[in-house]
Amino acid sequence: MVKVIYGEHSRQAELAGKTVAEVREMFEAEFDLSDRAQANLNGQWLKKRLEAETVLYDDDELYFEERSRRGLVLLGAFLLTLAITGGLFAYTQLIETVTIGVTAAGTDFANVTANNTPSVDYTVLGRHRGTIDPNQLFDISTAPDSPDIEVQVYLSNIDELQQDYSFWMMRLRFVDSSNVSKDMDGVTQVLSLDNPVVTFTCEQPPPYVYYVSNNGGSYRAFPSAWVNGASPLIYCRVVQRAP
Repeated sequence: MVKVIYGEHSRQAELAGKTVAEVREMFEAEFDLSDRAQANLNGQWLKKRLEAETVLYDDDELYFEERSRRGLVLLGAFLLTLAITGGLFAYTQLIETVTIGVTAAGTDFANVTANNTPSVDYTVLGRHRGTIDPNQLFDISTAPDSPDIEVQVYLSNIDELQQDYSFWMMRLRFVDSSNVSKDMDGVTQVLSLDNPVVTFTCEQPPPYVYYVSNNGGSYRAFPSAWVNGASPLIYCRVVQRAP
């Protein structure tokens, strides 16, 4: 059986032997699958040109996601600003200085605490392939005057995990108590060995408790892992969103 996921859609089917491109075409209508959605097979992103030659096997997990291009747009704007600024510096000279006063914030605009309910426990055996059960990883409490925030989640011991796992992945969302996404893009993001950092953005959240929710995942251990495989160490922080 192969598990196929896109947004809120999920299906397990006998798809071993089919290519990723064939599966995309099969579920295009049922899942309303966008042509812009990128394929992620067992935690690794696939280029569109490789989908026709990538064959699926039993227990594979195929995930489609429309990845945000906001970072690329900001980078382009930043490079353009540098180019314009460089031209100005070529013809002008800085002759004045300005001191800007900074007032420290009186209270934190958000607090992060580990939730881990129910806890995620699994045993790593050589060549074992297993699943990670869903749970709530972190609680995030925002203050009444909270600015726009970014929630950054890190898989922080990649060096240890790569010794024991051929792949490891977990699907994360930023949600409220009703399990409604509060991320600006409203997407599920994959935390994996190849993508160890994910970021959620929330515009001026009201005072409330939000959650970094684990929607489940999977992993495969190397033959040498046995029962002493490294435990994933996941770190979360909240910062003010850059303007």
